Amino acid sequence: MKGGFVLYNGKFFRADEKLFAGNELFRLEAGIKVWFRTEDNEILFHEENYAYLCSATRAVNLALPEDFDLAGARLRRDVSRLLNKNKFYLAGRVVVYLFPGFKGTDVLLTAEEIPRGFFPMNENGLLIDIFNEGKKSDTVMNPYETGSRFLWMIAAAKAQSLRRQNMILLNHAGFCCEGIGTSFGFIQENVLYVPSEKSEGYKVVLTEMVSEAARQAGFMTVENDRITPAQLEKAEEVFLIDNALGIQWVMGIGNRRYYNTKTFEIVKKLQLMAQNKKAFRGAKG
Repeated sequence: MKGGFVLYNGKFFRADEKLFAGNELFRLEAGIKVWFRTEDNEILFHEENYAYLCSATRAVNLALPEDFDLAGARLRRDVSRLLNKNKFYLAGRVVVYLFPGFKGTDVLLTAEEIPRGFFPMNENGLLIDIFNEGKKSDTVMNPYETGSRFLWMIAAAKAQSLRRQNMILLNHAGFCCEGIGTSFGFIQENVLYVPSEKSEGYKVVLTEMVSEAARQAGFMTVENDRITPAQLEKAEEVFLIDNALGIQWVMGIGNRRYYNTKTFEIVKKLQLMAQNKKAFRGAKG
């Protein structure tokens, strides 16, 4: 039987086992949460994901565990152990939680199996919308899940009520900056536009690789901190960028519908990058 286990401070527990008392749950809210894709028991783009994890912990003033070295050797080892214990030998989505413990920083890892294929594009396009009932604050936590957590919860409830799979969120100035747990890109003519760091949106590590894949596919890539809902609605193609699932083609925003021809060209280049062992720089001990 596959699945059913989590790894907490280096020890395995059943996923349905109670790990925290009710008065301890605040510790999870005080920490950080990052996720990434594994394929064939390897963390894809390991160095970039580990660097992001380190920057997220610094942003919340949380010390890394003592045995988390600069190369992320313990993270690689623990992820491999968790995947093997759950028998997720092909592709997985691994979530890492780091939060204040009673003797330093605690580490909780969970995993779920996902379709293999080095970031395959979704066959059925997503229907999404623009979320106008709340805007993201301008804080130092903008690039991390912590800075968007509660807004995502509200936006997710709205998406469910509209029967949408995701929503595009706005920053405090009214510009599009992120999706729920994702970033995004849109194509106009032969240019790929993605939010810049100045857009105050959630940073998805994979965006850097998507931009490089687009360049390899013959597109110009532009980072923009002033993307408007109107620009998205007039775009030729739109997609979300998820750190574990990769490029997710958007079929429609509101009543607008999109193609996916150029998006698929970028996906093919991204898959080649992920399969290339150079993408695992330093990932093997």
